[in-house]
Amino acid sequence: MLTELQYFGSISYISALLKAKDICFDQNDRFTKMSFKNRTIIGSAQGPLNLTIPIIGGRDQKNRLTEIRIDYSTSWQNHHLKSIQSCYKRAPFFDYYEESLKVLLASQSEFLFDYLLLTNQWVQKQFKNSWIIDSNLDIINEQVYRDEWLPKNYQLCTNLNRYQQVFEIQNGFISNLSILDMLFCCGGRQAQELLKSS
Repeated sequence: MLTELQYFGSISYISALLKAKDICFDQNDRFTKMSFKNRTIIGSAQGPLNLTIPIIGGRDQKNRLTEIRIDYSTSWQNHHLKSIQSCYKRAPFFDYYEESLKVLLASQSEFLFDYLLLTNQWVQKQFKNSWIIDSNLDIINEQVYRDEWLPKNYQLCTNLNRYQQVFEIQNGFISNLSILDMLFCCGGRQAQELLKSS
């Protein structure tokens, strides 16, 4: 399956990856603004919270993802970590993932594509999944998967299994958040079962 890369992908996106065996991330994919390529959405006490990786040159560029450079002039990684800690410190499985997440968020890749590969590998490890990442880009007739859900409509994805969220009493259930939400609330084993059955 040839697909895009997402920053801690949405639940629908990770569900599609778990159902595939061979995955090739599209190195020719263009950066598009208002996508999950440099954004993830987590659940906070006030509702959905956007976490965005800033990029050099702004969000209107149309370069390939492999050419997009990350802007480290702000402390965005620290902001993302503090936001995640604040939102999920009461989640049942957060403590299990916190240390490895700190290490991941502290890493500095020059290019967005490389950083997204690291986040994908982290997610794959948490699911103890055996999907194979194929770097052969000369594959013809490859099945292409593009997640139809974007930051503007992700909540409309209703075919996903529900689970108990940290702020569900205040906000109601929010569908299709970042995979981080499901991991921290359910743990890898239960999350994998929920994703494979959705």
